[in-house]
Amino acid sequence: MDFSDYIVYVDESGDHTLNGLNIKYPVFVLAFCIFHKRYYTETVIKDLEQLKFKHFGHDIIVMHERDILKGTNDFKNYSSKQQKESLLNDLTTLMQDTNFILISCVVRKDQLIQKYTTPKNPYFIALEFGLERIYKFLAEKGQQNKKTFIVFEKRGAQEDKDLELEFRRVCDGNNFSRICLPFEIKMASKKVNSSGLQIADLVARPIGNHVLKPDQPNRAFDVLRTKFYSSRGRDGAGDGYHGFGLKVFPNSK
Repeated sequence: MDFSDYIVYVDESGDHTLNGLNIKYPVFVLAFCIFHKRYYTETVIKDLEQLKFKHFGHDIIVMHERDILKGTNDFKNYSSKQQKESLLNDLTTLMQDTNFILISCVVRKDQLIQKYTTPKNPYFIALEFGLERIYKFLAEKGQQNKKTFIVFEKRGAQEDKDLELEFRRVCDGNNFSRICLPFEIKMASKKVNSSGLQIADLVARPIGNHVLKPDQPNRAFDVLRTKFYSSRGRDGAGDGYHGFGLKVFPNSK
């Protein structure tokens, strides 16, 4: 099987377990960022590396949205208001200028446990919705019969094993459309300095915050609106991404 022209990077926000619900953030978000490979190698990697050199003088640092906002880990000495605002402004510009297709599923865990007696793992719910929509997008591009790699960050031996089993179950036809999906899973170490995984990390939490508080100002999500896979193409002015690029479950539009 030939390789497709696209690659997908995935990251999450929130805890996928249903025990000890965090009432301040009762959601699990899975974000899939789809890149055209040629554009990714020629533009995305270069632009992110240049941003790192500008702000840190080297490219070894890994951009984690949570650490940036809280000034922790690699960003503990980069937490002045001026430094942080300058970095966030450049990241906003980077995200605006970067071309990728965004597909995300947000599972409202608080509503899930109220609606279902034995609810399914939120990670697996989000995974199936995401893979189905990635396939739909690739079919529009004539890539549905080519192998597409989907890259996840490693979390732990047992969690990674469970994810791979569920991934292969969905790809083997146990999905809504009952078709086999030509996807291959790749698990990347947290130490891998992957531009695609870092961009996926930057988009996941703003999506969750928007679903929880849609009327609250959210600069990051405002940038992402034009990235979502949409029934109206790349029309960021409308809400055609609801149910397409952005799936909320069980409170879905």
